[in-house]
Amino acid sequence: MIQFGPAGIPLSCKGRTVRDGIIYTRNLELDAMEVQFVRGIRMTEDEARTIRQTAEESGVELHVKAPYYINLAGDEKNIEMSQNKILATGKLAHEMGAQTVVFHPGFYGELSKEETQKRIVQNLRNLRNVFVSEGWTPRLGMEVMGKRNVFGSLDEVLEVCRRVKGIVPVIDFAHIHARGNGVLQNPEDFQAIFDRLAPLHLEHYLIHFTGIHYENGNARYRLPIKKGDLKFEPLCEVLLENNYSATIISTSPIMEHDAMYMNIVFDRVYERLKSRRERDVREAKDSEERRIRDEERKKILEEERRSKEEDKERIRLEKEAEKAAREAEKVRLKEEELAKRLSIPDCEALTKAGTQCKKKADGRGKYCIQHKGWRGATIRDLPENNTPAVVESDDSGRRQVQVNRWFEKENEPAEPEVYKLYKKDNRFYFSREKKDGYAIIFKVPQDKEVAYNKNGIPLLRAKQQ
Repeated sequence: MIQFGPAGIPLSCKGRTVRDGIIYTRNLELDAMEVQFVRGIRMTEDEARTIRQTAEESGVELHVKAPYYINLAGDEKNIEMSQNKILATGKLAHEMGAQTVVFHPGFYGELSKEETQKRIVQNLRNLRNVFVSEGWTPRLGMEVMGKRNVFGSLDEVLEVCRRVKGIVPVIDFAHIHARGNGVLQNPEDFQAIFDRLAPLHLEHYLIHFTGIHYENGNARYRLPIKKGDLKFEPLCEVLLENNYSATIISTSPIMEHDAMYMNIVFDRVYERLKSRRERDVREAKDSEERRIRDEERKKILEEERRSKEEDKERIRLEKEAEKAAREAEKVRLKEEELAKRLSIPDCEALTKAGTQCKKKADGRGKYCIQHKGWRGATIRDLPENNTPAVVESDDSGRRQVQVNRWFEKENEPAEPEVYKLYKKDNRFYFSREKKDGYAIIFKVPQDKEVAYNKNGIPLLRAKQQ
């Protein structure tokens, strides 16, 4: 919750009572006002109770500013006078239902900073105890001061608030800006102030704001906000970003005007921030939707890629299987072709003309007998590549040399053709029947061996080395 109001009776309401100022403040759509006792306390308790009733009916939050000249670090006379002013302000603030009694702490004078702080802390404890014993509800609010020779820098105010329970800081950003020679320029600078206030764990901030003219770290005089270099927008951003609760009192020379101006600026920044947040939410939502779409698209593409790879692998395997089947078929066909070529009946031989191989009964013409397989491989099942089983006579049996003619199993006759070895004119012959002039041979000569010719008929040849 952010509330705005003037520091005193609005200028256009001058000459009227505080009650009139409260009503006028409400009519300006402002919801806070700081009642000023800076030049003296001129109000009765009855008037304070009437003001309370008017403020409650109008919905205006009240704060009270104690007289300017207060020095809680002075001599006994100054301290007594200062305490009496604060106590009188506190009594009236309680009767009018105010939230805070704002006061200036004091001066260094001839004292050191440490001694000044020590006296102020002790005297504030006494004041706080009176507030508690009297049951007064307003808080004691120590204002941050704008001149370096006056006790009340931000660090000093924070230290006093830390040491005296019940004292709260009144954050005058114009004074902080002046003491820092224009230190507050962007939201980060304002945020740094709130970060320093964080250890106090405040639930609500009381803020003074105005334009300020300063020199050498000292505030000189107040300016309308538009005429100073202290901008209000950065403070609005910090308040809204952190959802701080605060009452902002305009201490400008044109106090109600700048109070309304700050209210307008705050609403403007709020709408801008709201639009930015809504845009960020939309962009985040759009980004999330894009991310989901991208993931879904990647998933679909990945599935398509995997499906393509599976199809490609399946096609490759099918092609390999087809190729293997074709190769197997080729091998089978070659084996069948080879088997056919080797299936030679009694009267046939495997012949070749050019690149064509055929079974030829007589082996004449342009065909010649094929002795080798394709590409020169030896055909093991051809007759000349086989060793005959030779039966020789022994001394007791006087049996002749006998050899069966070579046949393929499927063409082998029921009774094998038996060839016997004969000799004529110093030449050896195998024959099925004895012929005139032939002599039977009972043993194969030692320098000879039996083999088949290309037609499967046994013959006698010199031993192969």
